[in-house]
Amino acid sequence: MISRNESQDVFPSRVDAWLVALVAAAIARCFIQAWSLRASSAEALAACAIGVFTLAVVLAFTVPCRYTLEANRLFIRCGFIRKRIPYAQIDCIEVSSSLLSAPALSLRRVKIGCGRSFLLVSPRECARFIEELEARVGRQRSPAML
Repeated sequence: MISRNESQDVFPSRVDAWLVALVAAAIARCFIQAWSLRASSAEALAACAIGVFTLAVVLAFTVPCRYTLEANRLFIRCGFIRKRIPYAQIDCIEVSSSLLSAPALSLRRVKIGCGRSFLLVSPRECARFIEELEARVGRQRSPAML
């Protein structure tokens, strides 16, 4: 965990090695294809362009991936994706291994319920993240909400 100040804690995402290997293999396949087509420069150039574009998209939507516990809300950042969830809206926090799409780079996830919707995150320090988030959610709720 990276701590910025007392009211703000930053938790980087856990990263599954198999997921990185899968994405890297798919991108590498484009460059291998380009190398094997070197006799046909237009096709090789197209394969390289696809590889570069894919790499750029993957990086744009995944780097950085972190979860910041701010004074009054949870801030999720995964590349271009940014979500802010006030603690008062969080009503459920539980461990999950859902395969649904999420701003998470691991399948070891935390499900955060917000009314009828939910978010999945994958902090590196899962237990500490849950503990800190539950403490902050508890402080934001009035006794009538508990």
